[in-house]
Amino acid sequence: MPDSAGLSVSTPSARAGESGADRYLAFAFAAADMLVEADLDGIIGFAAGAFRSRLGIEAEQTIGRSITSLFAPSDHETLEVALAMARHSGRIAPVVLRLADRASTQVSVGALMLDVNGRPPRLHFTIGPLPTEADATASQIGPLADKRSFARIAEAALRGSAPSNLGLVEVTGWDRIRETLSPVGRRELEADLNQAMVDSAPGGTAGTLDDGKYGVLAPNGIDLDGMMGRLKTILRGNPAAVAAGLGGSVLQLEAGGLSGPQAARALRYALDRFAEGGQKAADAAGGRAGLAGIVATAGQQAVAVQEALSRRRFSLLYQPIARLQDRCTSHYEALLRPNPNARLPMRNTQEFVTFVEAVGMTEELDWAVLETAILALQETKAASVAINMSGLTFQNPAYRKRMMARFAELAAEGDILANRRLMIELTETVEIRDLEAAAVTMEQLRTIGVPVCLDDFGAGASAFRYLRAFRVDFVKLDGAYVRSACTSARERSLVGSMITMATNAGAKVVAEMIETEEQMKIMRDLGVQYGQGWLFGRPGRLPGRRSSVMTEG
Repeated sequence: MPDSAGLSVSTPSARAGESGADRYLAFAFAAADMLVEADLDGIIGFAAGAFRSRLGIEAEQTIGRSITSLFAPSDHETLEVALAMARHSGRIAPVVLRLADRASTQVSVGALMLDVNGRPPRLHFTIGPLPTEADATASQIGPLADKRSFARIAEAALRGSAPSNLGLVEVTGWDRIRETLSPVGRRELEADLNQAMVDSAPGGTAGTLDDGKYGVLAPNGIDLDGMMGRLKTILRGNPAAVAAGLGGSVLQLEAGGLSGPQAARALRYALDRFAEGGQKAADAAGGRAGLAGIVATAGQQAVAVQEALSRRRFSLLYQPIARLQDRCTSHYEALLRPNPNARLPMRNTQEFVTFVEAVGMTEELDWAVLETAILALQETKAASVAINMSGLTFQNPAYRKRMMARFAELAAEGDILANRRLMIELTETVEIRDLEAAAVTMEQLRTIGVPVCLDDFGAGASAFRYLRAFRVDFVKLDGAYVRSACTSARERSLVGSMITMATNAGAKVVAEMIETEEQMKIMRDLGVQYGQGWLFGRPGRLPGRRSSVMTEG
C-alpha cells in the first residue's frame, strides 16, 4: 500500500493467501459498504458488498465494467481525473461522489494501489457512508452537475445509440431574488429548484448552466409541461420569487445529417448561448430547430467570420506570466478579443470561439492567431508569447504539417525559435485521437525551439492522458483549483498531488487566475513556479509593440 512518499509497495496481508485476503476484506468492510478491485484504467475485476441494496444489481454484474458506471454521470469526470492521478500517486484520497441510484446517494470513495502476488498493479476501492467530518462538505455539493460536466454528459448522450432530449429551463429575475432573500432563504429556494430538476430527469442528469439557467437530460423524454408546473408552484410559494419569470424548451439531441464533431460543436454552442443569454439567445441561435437548425442559422454569419479571420479583424491582448520566485515576467499569453460589428455580433471571446467551432473554422482561427502573434514577435524583438491551439486543430495531420513548414521558415528567418520566444498552449476542446502521431509532432516542436504547454490542467481527464503520452515543458493549472486550494485543506492536498505529478513528468507548472498575495503564496508553497492573473498584470499591449489590433485589407 502507498507509503508516505506515495509509492506503491506490497503488504504482508496482500500476499498471505486466502486467509490474508479474508483479513483484508474484513478490515475494509469495517468502514465500507462495497469493495471494488479495478485495473489502472478503472475496469472492474472483483467486487463484493452491498451492491444489491445500494444499486439494485449483483456484485458479479459489475465485472468487466468501468467503475465510473457505479456513479452518477455528473461525477464521471471527477472520478476519471482521480483515476489518472492514482496512476502516478498510488492512491485516491477520500472524495465525495454520488452513486448511480435513484437518490444519487452521496458516498465516500477512496482507493489504494496494490501489487498482489506479482500481478499487474490494481486499484482497490472502498465505497462507504460519509464520515462525520465529510457531512459538512457533502452538504455543500448540490445534486446538479456544473456547466462543464453537463456539457460533457450531453455530448456523450449525443454520441449514444438511443435518442435523448435536452431540456433548457430559465428562471428570470434572479438578481431580484438574490437581493430579497437571505443567504439561508436563497439556499433553500435553490435546493427546491435543484430537486425539481433532478426529479424531472429519472435515469438522466440535471445541471446548472448559470444563475437561474438549467439543463435537463432525460433518455426517455422530458415532460416539459409537468416540470414547468412544478417549478411555478415552487416559485409562487416563495414571496421573494413570486414575480420571477419562467421559460423553457426542448432540444432534440439528434445529429440531423450533421457529422458527429459538427453536431457536438453545435451542442456546445447552444449551451453557451443559453448560459449567457437565456432562452432568447438560444432561440436566436436556431435552437428551436434542433442542432441542424443551429448550424443553418450559424451559416448566415459564417461568411462574416471567414472575412474577420482572413483580414485579421480581431485583437490579441497579452497577459504577463510571472516567475513566482521573483515576480519577474517570463512570457505573455496571447488572448483573443473579437471586434464586434453588425455582421459579427459576438460580444465576447467565448461566444466567438464557440461559434467558430460550431461552423468548423477552428483551424482558420488558430492559424490567424498564430500568424498575428508571429508578426508581433517580429516587431518586438524581445518578448516571448504563448498562443492557444485547439486539440481539434492539433489532431489534424494536415494542419500539423502546415504548421511545421511555417516554423521551418521562421527558423531560417531569425531569433524567434532560436530563443524559444513562441510557445503553444494546447487546449482541451476536443480529445486528440492519434496520440502517437501527435507525440511525434510534439517532439519536433520542442526540438526546433517551440515549448509546449498543456492548458487547463485538471479541468478534464484528457489532460492527464496527454501528460502520459507527451513530453511537455509546462502545464497550466486550471484557475478553479487555485481558488479552491485557498479555502479547503482537502483541495489543497489534491492540488499538491497534481503539481507533484506534473513536476515528476518534467513539466513546470503555471497557476492561472492568481489575484491575491495569499493565492500566490499558497501556489508557491505547493511547488508552482509560474503565475498568471491580475496580481501580475491585466491583458494589454505587448511591450515594444505599437498596436495589438490587425485590420488588414
